[in-house]
Amino acid sequence: MGRVLATPSLDTGTRYDSNIYKSDTNPTSDVITTLTPRLTVQGDWRAFHLHLAAGGELGFFADSSSDDYQDLEVQAAGSLELGPTSFEGAIDVKRAHDPRGNNDVPTSATEPVIYRDIDARLGGRHVANGLHYESQFSLRRLAFDDSTARNGSRIRNDDRDRLELRETLRVLMPLDLGREAYGEVSFNQRQYDRTPDDGGRIRDSSGYQALGGIRLDLTDLIRADLAAGWMSQSYADPAFGNIGDYTLRGDFDWSMTRLTDITFNAARTVRETTQTGASGILAFEAGTGLSHELRRWLSVSINAAYSAENYQQTSRRDTISQYGLGMRYDLNRFVQIEGGIDYELRNSNSTGEDYERLQSHIRLKLEM
Repeated sequence: MGRVLATPSLDTGTRYDSNIYKSDTNPTSDVITTLTPRLTVQGDWRAFHLHLAAGGELGFFADSSSDDYQDLEVQAAGSLELGPTSFEGAIDVKRAHDPRGNNDVPTSATEPVIYRDIDARLGGRHVANGLHYESQFSLRRLAFDDSTARNGSRIRNDDRDRLELRETLRVLMPLDLGREAYGEVSFNQRQYDRTPDDGGRIRDSSGYQALGGIRLDLTDLIRADLAAGWMSQSYADPAFGNIGDYTLRGDFDWSMTRLTDITFNAARTVRETTQTGASGILAFEAGTGLSHELRRWLSVSINAAYSAENYQQTSRRDTISQYGLGMRYDLNRFVQIEGGIDYELRNSNSTGEDYERLQSHIRLKLEM
């Protein structure tokens, strides 16, 4: 429609899950049918770019209907370019669910925890004297609904309601064609609605992350962003102490041939948790994937991921390994069929937290 492009799509599929609650003993299996409609609108003008999207996912369990979910999402983003200076902003509004079996969902819950997630970002970029300056401010609001326990009592989840603020400053220096070094520092504040929470803890915290890195963009074949530095998170509750440790971030994409692509990513961060006694999770995550086009209409992919999670101020240590195999078949430019199988294993030194599960799926996607 002139400079505006509207792209509707509809994705429907079926997934088998051998352990829907991530249980250590007596796992429960089920078959989940999903329906995912989405509409994307993009506008491209001389100095202004617009992106709008709305969609959701409806999930229906064959046996455990109490775990059915209805997720919704609306996105709006835009950017304005004014010579050496550009601005961008975005807002993402979600109604999502935290399924039973996840760490912060009580084991006695009879249904998923519904929550709302509003994420707003505003940033800018300026080029002067051979240096590139970037800044971004983000504001995220999370609000969780209460749920029901097996004995009929109410489970209060407002302990997890919080406001997260983050500001990032970055200075980039071009080295030569396709390479630039940068320094980055980000500050965060995490403010919880309930202080103290049901466990008597104050989970408010503030912290920073300082990184030095390099970006590579070589002949459209290799793209990489590699950085390392230090991070710190300080908690208002003296019982939690502080977290200070090294951090890293890596994203790597290598187009080996026109038909084969390899990706790798890794990160070390501090994540939030409401597990009893834990201030946060010091997590290292890494993943890799390979995709290959056997034909123009047929492609296969394999992937693997690893995560090590240390629950601070407690002795709990988890490792999670994931492996997957997928295949995509393009019937034509509008219709795709995609299927795959995934295996996930968690080992924990905390009793009852181990699990393994196997998932397989097949999906049909219709897209203009």
